[in-house]
Amino acid sequence: MTKGLKEKLILLAEKYETPEFLKADPSQFMHNYSNETDIETAAFISANLAFGRRDQILKHIQLILDEAKASPSQWILNSEYKNFFPKNNKSFYRMYSNNSMLIFFDTIKNILTQEKTLGNFFKKLNSEKNDTQTQSLHLCQKIAGLFSSDCNLIPHTNESACKKINLFLRWMVRNNSSVDMGLWSWYKKTNLLLPLDTHVMAQATELKLLPATSSGKVQSASFKKAIALTQIMKEVFPDDPVKGDFALFGLGVNSK
Repeated sequence: MTKGLKEKLILLAEKYETPEFLKADPSQFMHNYSNETDIETAAFISANLAFGRRDQILKHIQLILDEAKASPSQWILNSEYKNFFPKNNKSFYRMYSNNSMLIFFDTIKNILTQEKTLGNFFKKLNSEKNDTQTQSLHLCQKIAGLFSSDCNLIPHTNESACKKINLFLRWMVRNNSSVDMGLWSWYKKTNLLLPLDTHVMAQATELKLLPATSSGKVQSASFKKAIALTQIMKEVFPDDPVKGDFALFGLGVNSK
């Protein structure tokens, strides 16, 4: 990577990792809470609905959190979500049906019944490994495995880039950030992976950080590509590689 490109990525990350970023991003919602359990719960809901147009993502997260009022964790523990989502296969948001949402919240309720926080529960699932690839894949698989395959909010294949889970982990782990919460000291920042979406993949391809397809198109996101791009970002941000997400995502979403 050239010195010029490194400097560009550093400047872009600093430009976009600001409080202003929150205004149009699903990361804004977790900042509305002070209780750790509610922060984590709001973040997990927000990350797993982060698919599609940003205005529609924000609208549907807001619908849920407005219904949950002051405490999304208590709303779930009290099974009040069952009054909000009817038991049918009609769409709540895009391909996510009401039944899929019910399974999603049933599973979160089960977790919160066993442990006070999502963080405590996921910490027990975590396996300390020597390399980013093994630990990250293991944790993503363990989290995904908690949810029935009928819950299509959660990825259930090893090929998935696990964008939503990696986004949630970024929010929970990175500290000293005006966007990310940094609640979990038990997971290393260097073991995080970039949450790949269309904006990140497009900018990574345009900047030649990742190769295009033989026909010159942007490749599909995958877990292997998340690992590859994160390794490249370690050249720029060795102690905090997913800081590069702000550079690529910010550039992509603001270039439209």
